[in-house]
Amino acid sequence: MHGLKLLKKIPFLSALSPAHLREVYRLARQVEVRARESVFHKREDADAMFIVLAGRVKIFTRSAGKKRKTFAYMKAGDFFGEMALVEGVTRTASAQAVEDSRLLVIRKQDFQSLLSRDPKLCFYLLRIVCQRLRRANEEIEGLLFRNVLGRVAKAMLDLGRTGRASREGPLVLKDRFTQQELADVVGTTREPFTRALASLKRAGLVSTTRDGRYSIPDAGRLAGLCRAE
Repeated sequence: MHGLKLLKKIPFLSALSPAHLREVYRLARQVEVRARESVFHKREDADAMFIVLAGRVKIFTRSAGKKRKTFAYMKAGDFFGEMALVEGVTRTASAQAVEDSRLLVIRKQDFQSLLSRDPKLCFYLLRIVCQRLRRANEEIEGLLFRNVLGRVAKAMLDLGRTGRASREGPLVLKDRFTQQELADVVGTTREPFTRALASLKRAGLVSTTRDGRYSIPDAGRLAGLCRAE
């Protein structure tokens, strides 16, 4: 696909005028990142933001112990790394390619120049930041008030909502996740996650498809468990 046509399909850049879009195409560069390769580390100085053109990237942090927390998986069309550029601080999390990925890199000075010249872009960025803040608040609430079972149920439901419905009706997670990856999303270690997942499977609230993806046979029942927790 031609570079400019590809940029037009990216939600973050779709608000730009054709002239600004051509400028982004001229100034930005594409990089290839192999699976498990780091994009940046927490507390690094920030000099660019990134847009996923292909592949998948996870945003995460880790504690001094065994625990890791995955905040989000970024797929084609998603952007990340912008807040450090706006705030002028170091990275607050790390980013790593989950699979071979292609990223569009926009340098700090070019990103700030675009924001200053296009109000639509500022509004779109503000809306995305508000959505991410709301999701962060929900996760903090879950960590405070839900047990591991409730947190696993909520994580599976959130991931399922971005998946697809099969012909039989259940929600099917779009991507394949290992149990460790899902434990990182929940913010717990593998052992308690495995026990909680087994409980959900025994209750018929979560199952596995033939191609190894997790599915939710009845989203209403799982949502009911989340509300009860």
